[in-house]
Amino acid sequence: MSQLLSLFDYQEQFSTEEDCFNYLFNHRWPNGFVCPKCGGLEYYMIYQHKRFQCKQCRHQTSLIAGTVFHNLRQPLRVLFMAVYLIATSKKGLSAMELRRKLGIKGYKTAWLLMHKIRTAMASSGKFLLDRMVEVDETYIGGHREGPRGRGAENKTLVAIAVETNGSQMGRAYLKIIDSLRSAELEQFVNNHVATKAKVRTDGFKSYGFLKKEYDHNPVIGHKTLKKVDLLPKVHIVIANLKMWLRGIYNCLPAKHLQRYLDEFVFRFNRRWNLENIFDKLLVRCLNTNTVTYADLKG
Repeated sequence: MSQLLSLFDYQEQFSTEEDCFNYLFNHRWPNGFVCPKCGGLEYYMIYQHKRFQCKQCRHQTSLIAGTVFHNLRQPLRVLFMAVYLIATSKKGLSAMELRRKLGIKGYKTAWLLMHKIRTAMASSGKFLLDRMVEVDETYIGGHREGPRGRGAENKTLVAIAVETNGSQMGRAYLKIIDSLRSAELEQFVNNHVATKAKVRTDGFKSYGFLKKEYDHNPVIGHKTLKKVDLLPKVHIVIANLKMWLRGIYNCLPAKHLQRYLDEFVFRFNRRWNLENIFDKLLVRCLNTNTVTYADLKG
């Protein structure tokens, strides 16, 4: 198993603001400065504001302009530490805990920083599941009265796909869907599962579309068998997800749930490749467009 970047090694590498500044510069412009407006390659450095001014068009920019960190006023060392803590925390962090660890004064500031980083955790969708894939759905929400399973109400419906070789699990994807209609499930499967994969589901009729393009193996067991016995790997993911959510977050508004799912998937899919998880997330933060507090709350 790969080794996680230790806190000691992290602090050695990013002990000063200059260390963080140089690291960002080398990642954003590995071949040297490029003006985001005109493509110019030469610049003046405005040290007071840590800005770059293009010699050709005089446009000013900063290292974090246009990134997830845009308009945040915290020092780079604080932003880097936030990324490190979120990336390397096995069970996740709440905004309140992040606030305490970083010494951030306001809860709103910590909440905004955390959700900005979660935005960068969203999967690119480039890596399709292509072996045996178990697909199912679950409902996420608080403990409410009423039927369980596919009869649940007032909860958020989430589709899950997890790759397996029979004994171990590979990558997984989770996505909020609006309903259990075939069209919703088909879009989810097509976006995340390669057509050469063998897909296993239960006998729910909405999965009938799978036989058109996939090697579909619906598992129909005896009435005494539970779904967890029919689709064991996908239900391990569901159980881990719900345990993680209950253990960290007291309040989980449905409108933010997809970002929490993205965080879970980001960490789950890199559980065997931890040595560069911090670097991967930091680069994603640089390559993800700016998101504002209004966008997140809206």
